[in-house]
Amino acid sequence: MTNLIPRLSEGEQTVFFKSGGEWCYLRTPSDYSLSGEPVPCIIQCHGNSGFVKDGDYSISSSDSLDEHGKSIFIRTLVDAGIAVAGSHAKGSAWGRPDAVAAYAELFNIVIDEANVDSNRMGMLGGGLGGSALWSAVTGPLIGKIKAVGLQQATLNFESVIRAHKFKGDLLDAWGIPGEADDDLAIATLRNNDPLERTRLLIVQHGDGLGQMLPEVGFFHGEQDENMLYEGNPVALANVLKTCGAKYKLYKYEGLGHETYATGKPIAEDIRSFFLEALNANNGAVKA
Repeated sequence: MTNLIPRLSEGEQTVFFKSGGEWCYLRTPSDYSLSGEPVPCIIQCHGNSGFVKDGDYSISSSDSLDEHGKSIFIRTLVDAGIAVAGSHAKGSAWGRPDAVAAYAELFNIVIDEANVDSNRMGMLGGGLGGSALWSAVTGPLIGKIKAVGLQQATLNFESVIRAHKFKGDLLDAWGIPGEADDDLAIATLRNNDPLERTRLLIVQHGDGLGQMLPEVGFFHGEQDENMLYEGNPVALANVLKTCGAKYKLYKYEGLGHETYATGKPIAEDIRSFFLEALNANNGAVKA
């Protein structure tokens, strides 16, 4: 069987390939080995305007894969000894099944074809990418992810609909008329709403769900005008608390929808979270 990931070498590298019908990338750290100790790996889900294509990648329209803008969040993880993979499956899909399936397939391909540690897999979702990420974590990848970072993420469709600012974008992504009544739209998306999906899983699994879910880090501006702080990370954290799941709230006072723009300080918080969450009793990666 032909591998989807191009032939890898020792050390740091970036390769592009297709998986789940989307262009993907894999970036390995400097101490990556083909046959030695496997490295932890994070699947990164980009937000509204990023892309991945053959030979190129951008978290937003003005960024490159290397050193500019939002890409510091990837570079900081790679420099810490963590591999990072990502897919073109768009955050602007608002968590549709095709995006969720693409990330699940990418996870499986990376596990099968790269020397990464299946017991130290994480996911990082920014903005709209958070909805695809959380639907993957609570769906096809449940029980397989050790840690998740949710960065100014979309986690509560009801909050988005009632706030109206992005109601039309959300409903359009799901093929629902933008003028639909709020309550009807909320009911229609109930089983696909990241927050409501978690509540439904608690009904099914009770406290046992807490053992199936990853440790979660929420990285969110307290004044976020796009994805409300109370309506998204706080709302999901309160649900996670009821089933005993582990989480940490990183609340950035006075900050709006600007965790990417803040750059290095928040990138370092995300790195520290993953180093602790992925590395417990499993060898060492770089601090």
